[in-house]
Amino acid sequence: MIINQQIKLLNILKFYSQKKSLDILNNVSNKIKPFISDKRLKRFEDSINNRNKRFIIVCENLDNPGNFAAVVRTADAIGIQNLCLINEGGKLDSNFEKYDRVSLGSGKWVTVNKYYSTIKCIEKLKEQGYSIWVSDLSATAFQFDQLIFQPNKLTTQLSYFLSESIKNVNSLNNNNNNNNNEEEEEEEEEEEELIKNLAINELYNNKIVNNNNKNFIRNDEKIALVFGNESNGISEIMRSLSDRRFYLPMVGFVESFNISVSVAMTLSLLKMQGVITPDLSPLDKIKLLNKFVLSSIPKNQLVLEKLGFDSDLILKLIKK
Repeated sequence: MIINQQIKLLNILKFYSQKKSLDILNNVSNKIKPFISDKRLKRFEDSINNRNKRFIIVCENLDNPGNFAAVVRTADAIGIQNLCLINEGGKLDSNFEKYDRVSLGSGKWVTVNKYYSTIKCIEKLKEQGYSIWVSDLSATAFQFDQLIFQPNKLTTQLSYFLSESIKNVNSLNNNNNNNNNEEEEEEEEEEEELIKNLAINELYNNKIVNNNNKNFIRNDEKIALVFGNESNGISEIMRSLSDRRFYLPMVGFVESFNISVSVAMTLSLLKMQGVITPDLSPLDKIKLLNKFVLSSIPKNQLVLEKLGFDSDLILKLIKK
């Protein structure tokens, strides 16, 4: 009972802390927006409104920094906001500015958390509620394109398929009657939308897909997708700490894809299944907006001070 009360109190304190941060950062945002063009601001807002944090990309001990730059570019393009770079021993130079030719400056727009220990990275991700999925060719790995992800929205492909099926059924039921008036057509459209929603619910609510099926992934699972070294793959520690192993199918003579290609294929499959969708909180969004706008303002700390803000506090809130 006491523990439950303590948890409730902590959640209340967290709520008010986040609300205070949100109010402060909204105030900052309103003051610094005039320093950039409306066109640039709109581009920032459009990008932020399409970002996803349900999926995180993790790269473990890569040899080629250019490969990581390519991964960053792909993540930015598809809308993945967060990445982790595990760089045990500090071997990999993670300075993106040196690889702008590959990343095209994408390192400025995504959040990269760097770790020098695989264990510490995994502990942090699990603390945040993420399942650890590793790209691996072991016997227990699942073929990634055979996994069924519950979509957060009706995908274009499935929506089209359902619409065509419903039209065909309606056509048969109406016995090719073309005398429908506008009111009847509107009713049919509403009925079609209702049937599509019922169909998608039927599909993902234990009717057609068995919840015990290990190939079925519910849409409340947060997932960290891990890709290993170009030559040796993931480490044994990473493999032992993983929750699931997956692989991308190949039919040629090569034994693996380039890591940036693997990441692009994996994210594309997720995108087509309708699971990489916007999911940032208002606080996440305002943090990113301030970060993006400030990155476009020369001597931004001085600007913040002149506007009456504690620049160290604001930058700390943005990075928190």
